[in-house]
Amino acid sequence: MITTNQKKVVALASLGLLWGGILAWEWLAMEEPVRVPLTNVSGPASTPRALRGTVDGLHVQLDLLAAARTQREMTFTTPRNIFASPRPDDSGAARATQSDPDTGSEQSLRRQEVLDGLVQFHYLGFVRMEEDRWKKGELAVLTKNDDLHVVRTGETVEDYVVVKAITQESVTLQDRRSRVEHTVLLSEETPLQP
Repeated sequence: MITTNQKKVVALASLGLLWGGILAWEWLAMEEPVRVPLTNVSGPASTPRALRGTVDGLHVQLDLLAAARTQREMTFTTPRNIFASPRPDDSGAARATQSDPDTGSEQSLRRQEVLDGLVQFHYLGFVRMEEDRWKKGELAVLTKNDDLHVVRTGETVEDYVVVKAITQESVTLQDRRSRVEHTVLLSEETPLQP
């Protein structure tokens, strides 16, 4: 008696022999493909190019050589990396837009005090709102110590600082009393908490 496993093996072997026979028959019956040279049946007929029999002489283009020489002699300046972190000599937060004050006078000391107060502001972000809905669409996010201010151009911060201009890179602040202007650059990091 044949078990079910033996029946499966016999069926598998007979199917394998059947497929093998079909493959062998197709292999033997297959003909070699006919090889025909390619001919141009549409378009203009091509003719072999005649070799250049006569050479009128070599022409050197001196203007191209001179241009290549000046390109080789040009000095290459390394482009500025706009993705690099700010240099340590920059405060990273702001630059003054007025001339350097004279340290000897009382007026210059007052200007320096005002500037020190304006340097404490950090510019964290820029938001552009729809122009139709809001009169002045740009919003700036400023911080000073632990205080967070969301301001527009023309608004007053802490009763004495006026926001003069807002761009994506900086905010220009002006002290209302002394008219000292200060540009605060966009901060890469949040200010350190004391």
